[in-house]
Parts: sequence; C-alpha cells; structure tokens
Amino acid sequence: MVRTGRRCAVRNRIHPDLSGAPLYDSDARLLFIYLAPFFVVVGARIVLPADRFGAAQWLGLGMSFAGMLIAFGVPTPALDPRQHIGDGMMVGGALFWAATTLTIKASPLTRASAEKVMLYQLVVSGPIMAVAAFAAGERMTDMPSALAVGSMVYQTVWVVSVTFVIWFALIARYSATRLSAFTFLTPLFGVAAGHLVLNEPLTLAFGAAVLLVAAGLMLVNRSP
Repeated sequence: MVRTGRRCAVRNRIHPDLSGAPLYDSDARLLFIYLAPFFVVVGARIVLPADRFGAAQWLGLGMSFAGMLIAFGVPTPALDPRQHIGDGMMVGGALFWAATTLTIKASPLTRASAEKVMLYQLVVSGPIMAVAAFAAGERMTDMPSALAVGSMVYQTVWVVSVTFVIWFALIARYSATRLSAFTFLTPLFGVAAGHLVLNEPLTLAFGAAVLLVAAGLMLVNRSP
C-alpha cells in the first residue's frame, strides 16, 4: 500500500466525545468519499437520462477506483463500533456531493454563472455550519496560529473562490458523469505533492495506481 503523500492529502478526524475515540481513523477510509462518481452515474440515469454510461464506461470507472485501492489500500474493519458512524458520514458526504453535482446539472442552475452557484451554497451552508459548531460545543479558546490563518486563507481564496468555481463551470458545460470520474485524480495529486513538498518516496504501487486511473479515465471518456 502506498503511504506517501498522506500528510499532504485531506486528513480529517471527527471526535464524538472527550474520550477522543475517532469516528475516522484511517487514510484508506477516505475512499468512501470517492464513491461519489458512482452515485453520480446511478443518479444520472434518473435525472439525466441522456448522460448514461455504457459497459466500457463502467469498466473505466471501476479501473479508476481500483487504482485508488492500490494507492491507499482497502479500509480495514472498524475496531470501534462508533467508527461505523464515521464510515456512514463519509458515504453520506459522497452521496451529497453527487447530489450537488446532479442538482446543478439538471436544474436551471446550469444556466447561472459559476460564481453565483458557489455563492448560493456559501450563503446557505455558512449559517448552518455556524449553528452546528455552536450546538457541538465548538469554542475558540486561543488565537489561531499563523499556520491556521494561512490554511484558512488558502481554503477561502484558492479552494473556494477559484477551484470550486471552475468545477461548477465545468459541470454546466460538460457531462456530469464523465467529469466526476476525474475526481479520482485528487488523492493521487496529494501523493505527488507529498513527494515534491515532503520528499517522500514514490513507489511502484503508486505508478500502478496512476496507470489504472489514467486507463480508466480514457475508457470513461471514450465515445459509446
């Protein structure tokens, strides 16, 4: 299993109580969030009947996901029963990610500007997250460090204001099912960043994962 670059990839731990037992304890469990492309393809059969996958596209999607398995490994069984809650939250995140993609593609939002689509989501999600943080007892007890502030600025300026807007513009213009498959590249870029930034080694398993994902994307985007 490839262990490189994980510190550069998205890492998130959710603690249900003061005991600190995590609901999510493995990088491999990030794979659950990358079920989203499968949900998009299945959902498209209902809301986007013209945007369907054939056998070759399904094969390509499976190959790309197999590349992810090689890169990050198969999630191990949860040692703590509460970790199943975390697994369910990851799958739920994938489901809502897919639902967002399909809603934009199948609604009049596809004719709105990408900036406006992003703004709609921020206006709704911001107050919801603030209330949720208050209800969960989240408090800022210390001034954030320079690293924390820098991370927030990066997330706000680059991730939200640039990459998300580009993503929504692409959804409006291209096939939602084929476009969603490209998200399999995200963690691989994280591994590559780990090599470039943290000087972590690249392995043959990572090379095999890249080849599988690339071949899978070629099949996904092949004309029926």
